[in-house]
Amino acid sequence: MTDTESRPARRTGRPPLTDRATLLAAARDLGFSELTVGAVTTRVGVKYSTFYRHFPSLEALVAALADDVLTEDAFPSLGEGRWQEEVLAVATATFDVLAEHPGMAPALVRLPEAPGTLMTVFRTLTDRLLEAGFGAEDAVLGAGTVMHMAFQPWLTATAAGAGDVRRRDQVLESPQPFDPQVRAVFRDGIDAPPRSWTLRRVELLIAGLETRLPT
Repeated sequence: MTDTESRPARRTGRPPLTDRATLLAAARDLGFSELTVGAVTTRVGVKYSTFYRHFPSLEALVAALADDVLTEDAFPSLGEGRWQEEVLAVATATFDVLAEHPGMAPALVRLPEAPGTLMTVFRTLTDRLLEAGFGAEDAVLGAGTVMHMAFQPWLTATAAGAGDVRRRDQVLESPQPFDPQVRAVFRDGIDAPPRSWTLRRVELLIAGLETRLPT
């Protein structure tokens, strides 16, 4: 028998129309705010049935995209500085990565499970607070609140801006008799995007945590 005769017959069927990597690249180009199954299939030029061969649902695609853009390099390594500075660094990194990817915060909240990188950040931060001397409950509440504070401006964001910025403008334009000092805080304290404002809120949390640290 010749080598040619021993080889299996080559398939002559249609090649696959797309693959998982191509669909994920299309999702990355669209971004979280514009991400739908229809938008991805239109961009790639395939049918819904082709999409579902590679991703069982839109949630699965969102989770894959989150894993693709949320790298551990975006977050600080912990354990080398004061816990107060490291808490602030985690809040800063979380805020910045969410600001870089509009629509990601609400998309992540809708997922049944948090992305692996965020779980790693949360676990590392709770470990750091335990090492600093906090009880387990305070470590969990502290780390969770830090993450929530960084997410909050983007959970209520729209094309008109982040939630804190819209609330600032609402207070400044409101007929409600706000104290002039309160109006001044909204006017001068809330930036757009509210990065400094968010970190000042985290600093207030840190001050509260300091009072609960056993001497």
